[in-house]
Amino acid sequence: MTTTSTDVLKVRAAARRDRRRRRVSHVIYLVAGVILFLLFWQLLAPPFSSLFVLFPTPIATVAHFAENVLFSEPMMGRFIHACPDLVQEVEFKRGRMSALPDYCFGYTPHLLWTIRNILMAVALGTVIGLGVGLGSLLSPRIADLVTPVAGFFGTLPIFMIAPFFVIWFGIDHPLLATIGVVAFHTTLLMYFFSRRAAQNIPVEIIESALTRGGDRRTMFRWVYLRGTIPEIAGGLRITMGLAWGLGTLVEVMGSQMGGGFLIRMWSHAAGLSEGPTGMISLILFFGVLAVVVDGILVLVIRSFTGWSEAGHRLGL
Repeated sequence: MTTTSTDVLKVRAAARRDRRRRRVSHVIYLVAGVILFLLFWQLLAPPFSSLFVLFPTPIATVAHFAENVLFSEPMMGRFIHACPDLVQEVEFKRGRMSALPDYCFGYTPHLLWTIRNILMAVALGTVIGLGVGLGSLLSPRIADLVTPVAGFFGTLPIFMIAPFFVIWFGIDHPLLATIGVVAFHTTLLMYFFSRRAAQNIPVEIIESALTRGGDRRTMFRWVYLRGTIPEIAGGLRITMGLAWGLGTLVEVMGSQMGGGFLIRMWSHAAGLSEGPTGMISLILFFGVLAVVVDGILVLVIRSFTGWSEAGHRLGL
């Protein structure tokens, strides 16, 4: 029995139809999950519910964010702004900083501050963690020196370490506190992800490369580096997802700037209806932002791991 070109075309067409069905099913399940989440949220937040004060409706949450993203009257009333460099130049009129531009009294500068700091910290931690982790494959002595220290700090909950960064740098250097905590955590995770990815390479592949005369540098370039990319990419997605919550937590504890600071600001108004609405709207924003950034990471990673079956198993 021989395979004709017609059979091959039929198989390819069937494979394309199967891929389209999987994509459509993925979108349907995604939309259905969002709708079920919003319905459940709405059931917790009706006016007659005892949880109405703690859980504002989804519409109220989105409306609050839209009303305050560019200019927030409550922030202006509390003398909270995002332009410390302009304070000395403004004129105080009737107890208000009326000379400050409107953009100073809004969520946007604070949110951009947080996004920039977290992305910078993750990039820094990824470079250091992968540099040390992959470098240890070339020189085992690096692993002998670094692994015990990384293992010690890796066993400590990061939420215990974060307050020390805040105390160390203080509220006068919020940039260093946020970047320090997130970069430190990212470095540890990426180091362990790179080491674990190298250990998960099948022994048969390593032995085959050695029998073909592979030296240390050749093994690193063609075996370890290419074999670890898919798993490291999956670890980067996990690290990025954790970074949003960790960076925001640091700002909640001590910063005078950023999205976490806004959450702390609204927590002081928890007894008022706008307090929970403000906090939940900001938490929802960071949740949506994390999903969007993760989706972008998936698209970028696919261009590097499209050849890898391991990459597909990791959902890449």
